[in-house]
Amino acid sequence: MRELFTTQIRNRLTRKGFTPRLVEDSIHRLHAEGALDDRRAAAAYAWNAVQIKSRGRRRTLRELGDLGVSPHDAQQAVDEAYAAVSEEVLLTRVLNRRLTGPIETRAQFRRLYGALLRQGFESTAVVAALKAKTVSALESGDDS
Repeated sequence: MRELFTTQIRNRLTRKGFTPRLVEDSIHRLHAEGALDDRRAAAAYAWNAVQIKSRGRRRTLRELGDLGVSPHDAQQAVDEAYAAVSEEVLLTRVLNRRLTGPIETRAQFRRLYGALLRQGFESTAVVAALKAKTVSALESGDDS
């Protein structure tokens, strides 16, 4: 069973037709019992984003914000999750899964660049990683 966020519980109960007062009372009770904790859910989400999905910091922060987590709690969860892993290693892992050989064309470079940015990695780190995997003729300006 995975951790749920307050907004997810609120949306699910509202969709099932519960009154707003009953929804808020239920959420308050779950918080008081410790069954619902957005910080704990954010930490679990960030850990999953790093260890399982291999996502970058930026995407994980954005997704946590979209789930209604406060910026402070989201940043703290992301910092803790990424403390155990180097983002460079994570980026290399993602790139190696997508590549079967060197980057041979500018179009391939652009596609990979866009995909890695969408995964939440910093643009300068993405360019450096892609250049390391690029055929030397492409780097010198020749177009294949």
